[in-house]
Amino acid sequence: MSNEFKIEINNWLHGGVGEPQVRETTAEISIKVKSYYATEVEDRPARSVRKSIRASAYPLASWFASNWWRLRWEPEKKSTGTPSQSLDWDLSHELGATGGGYVWPPLTLSSDGYHMLVRCEGRERTAEESLSPIRYLNSFVELIEVSSFENGVSNFVEQVLARLDSGGIHRSPLHALWAEIRAERAKKPLELRRKLEALLGVDPDEQEGLIEGLLKWQAKVGKYALGEIAAASETSDIETILKATADAAKSVHTFSRIADYEKIKGQLADKGSLFNNVPWRLGKETAATVRRVWKLGDKPIRNQDIAERLGIDEAVLSGAHSNVPVPVAIRGSHEEQLKLLLRPTHPNRQRFDLARLIGDHIGVDAGDTWKPATHSMTARQKFQRAFAAEFLCPSDVLYDRYKDSGLDVDEDVDETIFDVSREYQVSQRLVLNHLANRGLIDSSLWGSPDVQTTGHIFQYS
Repeated sequence: MSNEFKIEINNWLHGGVGEPQVRETTAEISIKVKSYYATEVEDRPARSVRKSIRASAYPLASWFASNWWRLRWEPEKKSTGTPSQSLDWDLSHELGATGGGYVWPPLTLSSDGYHMLVRCEGRERTAEESLSPIRYLNSFVELIEVSSFENGVSNFVEQVLARLDSGGIHRSPLHALWAEIRAERAKKPLELRRKLEALLGVDPDEQEGLIEGLLKWQAKVGKYALGEIAAASETSDIETILKATADAAKSVHTFSRIADYEKIKGQLADKGSLFNNVPWRLGKETAATVRRVWKLGDKPIRNQDIAERLGIDEAVLSGAHSNVPVPVAIRGSHEEQLKLLLRPTHPNRQRFDLARLIGDHIGVDAGDTWKPATHSMTARQKFQRAFAAEFLCPSDVLYDRYKDSGLDVDEDVDETIFDVSREYQVSQRLVLNHLANRGLIDSSLWGSPDVQTTGHIFQYS
């Protein structure tokens, strides 16, 4: 919905300090995410609670404009990136980095390409904060459409610019920056370039030579595949990853052929896509469809079962390519054909990687030659993980099996996770995530970084 994210000026105020553009835009500002106000504060001097803050809108609008492309496209890297990546990501995605001498809401925004996860972490009263005049109250995690974010920010920036114009300020840095963003959004080739930069985690024109070199790979791998690899890479290693994968692909000549491919695609036609569906739900539905068409029921899947339905020898599934940086499937001359490049790893992890590649080819209509499975948090990678988890070990089976058993003792949970992991040949983490996501255990007691208690996103590795 287009109104899920709003930044509103409730009242323009007089008496601000600082540069003219800062003074002119002092206001009561509220940020609303669905039904929550990120700006709801306890005003200690006034002994009251209000839903807006008093600050200059100019630095806030400038922060959103400066980080527009990274906010729009860059997935979370706090848990998947290096320390330097994580710190840089914080500065571009945490509202507190806006600065300007104001205490901004504890809001973090991360995109998966199609949806944006908005996290707000209100603060408890502490002795150290007793001198602060306000305290942010709300804590929430909400998933919104990226179009709502775009509309909310655009409307806010335009309102700030209108305020500046009315005050006779027509040539601020914000005017120039926003005009540039509007022009870039109107030109598809330039917008795609900005998207690639954002996925890689660099600011516009920061790495021109590198981006020019990467764009030459598009014809070989596909623009979406290139973006997926960029989202999981650093500037120092992405070209090495691309070259190593291309070299490894030359040594593989066996193509799998997905059984009943057209039938599966036909049955998925009404399930939607990542554009209009959340990744975990689409992954779950796609996995159920593949199991049904392949007549696998709810039973554990053996490697032989997969090999038969891919038309290859079972030994191919346990084959590994030590020089492959990430698991990749490569499209053949026919739609149902795939060349598989798997990494040497634990057998359960290798099965999971294989399932991700199968799910990606069946469920993501990207049209790319390469189909990478990375550690990033884009919608495509979330879909892959959800598909693989549900394909190898349907969560409905676990729900039906344990919904009445009351898994509330550590020993019960540990034993259950171990038994299911061995039965379905999947990782114990996958089983833990299933139990938590289906409400069979209290996820707050299990501290797994992959468990998402909001029910919006399934993450597995």
